[in-house]
Amino acid sequence: MSAFALFRHHVRMLARPGRLFLVTLLAATPAGVLLVGGLAESSPPSDVAGLVANIGARTFPIVALILASSTLRDERDDGTLPYLYMSPIPRPVMALASIAAGMTVTALVGVVAAAAITASSALVGADVGFGLAAFPAYVVAAFGYAPLFVPAGYLVPRVILVGLGYVILWEQIVAYLVTGVANTSIWRFALSVYADLVPSGDGDLAGALGPVAPGAGGGVAKVAVVAVVGWALLTWALRRRDAM
Repeated sequence: MSAFALFRHHVRMLARPGRLFLVTLLAATPAGVLLVGGLAESSPPSDVAGLVANIGARTFPIVALILASSTLRDERDDGTLPYLYMSPIPRPVMALASIAAGMTVTALVGVVAAAAITASSALVGADVGFGLAAFPAYVVAAFGYAPLFVPAGYLVPRVILVGLGYVILWEQIVAYLVTGVANTSIWRFALSVYADLVPSGDGDLAGALGPVAPGAGGGVAKVAVVAVVGWALLTWALRRRDAM
């Protein structure tokens, strides 16, 4: 099996129709709330960015957790992991292919969610720029969460519970209470990209960002660091298994 074949195998496993449909619905929750709320109002909504930031923070990280953590966990549960170990693929390349598959499927769901936000914005008369800015933001979020959750799915037995602890307790509660913790939030890295690209005039993002400064370049750079660390961690874990 080649590295690209391994990548395609992981993508097929992650893109199982039932799971993919449900997580896409969850990711599109901000668009649904925007559409229902916008149609109920007589004037176009003015808080689209805040809605995307706050509802997206409670939905898309969970989507990323479900998808990315399943990349290698599904192989273990299905009994196919030993066959992957026997493939003549260097462990750094295997780690890269696994994380890239998690990134790809999660990012595709994020693109669908951003498209739904753009369509809802247009239907309720809001500025579609709020939806267009969500495309890179969701992709950056996917590229940040996948290197975190793919190794976690391989290493942590109860990864969903641990992952929920991170995305709910750590990102949503502790990061609001302790200023410095916000700089460890993947969602805020993605939100800094979003804040740099949305139309001006929506101040709701300041509270969601906390001490994290808006800026596409800074958000991408921080996610790149997370990706390298996640790849190194998974490479180490795969090599450790070989040594056992």
